[in-house]
Amino acid sequence: MKSLINIQKNNKVKIIEISIFLFFLILLFGGIFAELEYIKETPSWAPNLFMLVGSLLILLYSNRKLSYLLLSIGLLGFIYEILGVKIGILFGSYNYSEVFNLKLFSVPIVMISAWIIIVNFSLSFIENIRNKPFILYGPLIMVIIDLVIDPIAVIGLEIWIWDEKGPYYGIPNHNFLGWFFLSIPIFILLSISKQNTSLYSRIISNLVISFFSIIGLINELYFPAILGIVLVIFNYLILIKQRKIKRSK
Repeated sequence: MKSLINIQKNNKVKIIEISIFLFFLILLFGGIFAELEYIKETPSWAPNLFMLVGSLLILLYSNRKLSYLLLSIGLLGFIYEILGVKIGILFGSYNYSEVFNLKLFSVPIVMISAWIIIVNFSLSFIENIRNKPFILYGPLIMVIIDLVIDPIAVIGLEIWIWDEKGPYYGIPNHNFLGWFFLSIPIFILLSISKQNTSLYSRIISNLVISFFSIIGLINELYFPAILGIVLVIFNYLILIKQRKIKRSK
């Protein structure tokens, strides 16, 4: 009887997860079609919900310890963003537009989701490396991902606006230094925890990076878009190799 109840519960959880995933895909393709102007009026809540649902799926697909850790990292990232907007030292001087319109202390709440997604994506590259360079590889990957997302978010989607200008699509170099050094504490925590991403959480992260890459192509931001595609392909190649190694054991 208990086993039957457990099966029914598991089936309900799977149905919920599948439903959320399908909703996530609708939001993803809706965002692409809106950028192509096939959808004329995008609801103001759609961008917020896309990031929120993506991060929720990552947390659902991750084991409990990693879920709590990613959520904590998301909150830490949100604090970084607040300090960045208020004092302009961490990343440079910038402000958020109204694309993500649910804000707290002038920072969109869904930036918590953004940090969860990006950190999960970064971790999936290096989770099998547990030596000392791990805490440097992670921040380096975070910077590379920001080379993809930042120009697309600023020029393509107009999510935030830089007050200072730099050589890379108008983004100040200070921003990338901030990303690197502020990511080190995050990957120290991940190194200590020794948690790995799941297959499905990894897929969600890849889909979000793919979304930004497609938006980049639509807006003719070819270098960041192609870099994003290369990252996604490389990530899947690493995944295939990891799964082959597991099967051979």
